[in-house]
Amino acid sequence: MAAFAQNWSKVHKADDAKWAKATGLDSSTVHKLWRDASTAEDEKEDDSRIANLDLDGLAVRHDVLLATFAGEKNCLTVTVFRRFSETKFSKEWSVSQPPDGKGFCDNQYGTVAADAVDGVVFVRVPKSVIDGTTNYMVYAYEWNGITYRFAGQKEMPGK
Repeated sequence: MAAFAQNWSKVHKADDAKWAKATGLDSSTVHKLWRDASTAEDEKEDDSRIANLDLDGLAVRHDVLLATFAGEKNCLTVTVFRRFSETKFSKEWSVSQPPDGKGFCDNQYGTVAADAVDGVVFVRVPKSVIDGTTNYMVYAYEWNGITYRFAGQKEMPGK
């Protein structure tokens, strides 16, 4: 059976435009951040997409959070960049799985998400559904003076 090839260049161009509009960054800067976070060698074969580009949550340290998802289960990779100017960024840190090594992936209970609040990176992984409410395992990563590191996890009801 022949697989239909996705036009990833077109998809990424649309993502670049969407996140440029949402953040005020130039679309070429958004594209460069996405490429710097990617592990795929060939951009044309890269199925990763931007899930979140947060310029505010880590701004106290001039950091930017970029969450990308890829693969059949939409697994997240969270990357933090240090911002030096409107167009100059340096990759500082990245994580793609919690301490249990299972990955930050969508599952039968819902969609994984990442964001940053008050200098802390949070990754929410759906864990269960009880009485119609999704419960999440929330992983926190904090700056320790050198890098971001795992700071704990907590089960929480979703929104």
